[in-house]
Amino acid sequence: MRVHQWTGDLLLILLFSGLAAGGILSEISVTPIRVALALPLVLLVPGYAFISALFPEVPDEDDGFGALERVVLSVALSLAIVALVAYAANFTPYGITLLPITVAVVAWTVLFSLLGLVRRARLDPADRYGIRAGPSLGVVPGLFTVQRRRPGDTRGPFEPENGRHLLLNVFLVFSLLALLVAGGYMAFAAPSLPDEQPHTEFYLLSENDEGELTSTDLPTDLSAGETDPITVAIENHEGETQTYTTVVYQQEVTLSEDGRTVESVDGAEELDRFETIVESGETEQVSYDAGPTADGDVYVWFLLYHGDVPDDPSPENADETTRLVFTD
Repeated sequence: MRVHQWTGDLLLILLFSGLAAGGILSEISVTPIRVALALPLVLLVPGYAFISALFPEVPDEDDGFGALERVVLSVALSLAIVALVAYAANFTPYGITLLPITVAVVAWTVLFSLLGLVRRARLDPADRYGIRAGPSLGVVPGLFTVQRRRPGDTRGPFEPENGRHLLLNVFLVFSLLALLVAGGYMAFAAPSLPDEQPHTEFYLLSENDEGELTSTDLPTDLSAGETDPITVAIENHEGETQTYTTVVYQQEVTLSEDGRTVESVDGAEELDRFETIVESGETEQVSYDAGPTADGDVYVWFLLYHGDVPDDPSPENADETTRLVFTD
C-alpha cells in the first residue's frame, strides 16, 4: 500500500483540525465558513481519530471496522467526546465556553490521529488500514439493496438481507442527515438568537499552595480578630457598565449537631462595604482581608447590590450573596 493511502485520512484530519481551531477561535464572521469548520469538529473528527487509534488494521471477515462502520461509530463517539469535554470544562475557570471546548477537542483529535499513524506504521504494509475511493464508496449503494446470499456466505455490516434490515438502514441514514441539518440550523440561527439573560456572577476565591486562585481553599478556621486574604470576584453580564456595592455582613449563629442547619441567629452586624465599577462583559477582582469579629459559629456574608443599598442590608434583600463559614 502506498504511503498516501494509509496516512491520507489522518493527515487530512490533522490539517482540518488546525484550520478549524484557527477559524473558530479567530471568530470569523462568515457564518457558512464557521458551520463548515464546526460541524465536522463536533460530529466526526474526534471520534474518527479515536477509532483509527484503536483499530489501525484492515478489517477481515470476522473482526475490525470498514469505512462505513467507522463513519457511523465516529459520529456517535464524537458526540460523546464533545459532551464529556463540555462537562469537564464546566469545572475549569473558563466554564463551558468556546475556547476550552475547541482547544480540548482539537487536542484530543491531534493526539489520537498521531497515535493512529504510529500504530499503522508499526503494522505490516498489507495490514494497514487506509482509504480506497472505489471500495469505500462502493458500500453506499449496498445499504439500500437487499442481498441474496448462498448458504454459508458471510453478511457484511449494514448489508440488508430483508426488508427489515433495509428499513433500519434508511432510518440510520435519515438520523445522520437529521443530525447534520439540526447542527447546521443551530449554527446558522445562533447569531440571531436572543442573547443570554442579563445577570451578574459573584463569588469568592483564595490562593492555594501553588499561588492559584481557587474556590476550594477558602478560610474556615479563623478566630475572632484573625483575617485571611481572599478575592471578591464580580462578573458583569448585564449589558452595560454597573456600579456595585458589596456589604460585608456578619451573623453569629447556632448550628445543628450536623452543622448543616442554622437553628438560630444570635447576632448580626455590618462589618464593611465598598463600591466596585465593572464594565459590561468584564470581571473585577477585589482583594479583601476577611475574618470573624466573634468566636463561635459565624457566617460572614458578602452581599452584592446593583443599586442603592437598603437601610437594613441582609442576605434576604441582597441581589447576589456568597459567604464564608467559620465554625468553633
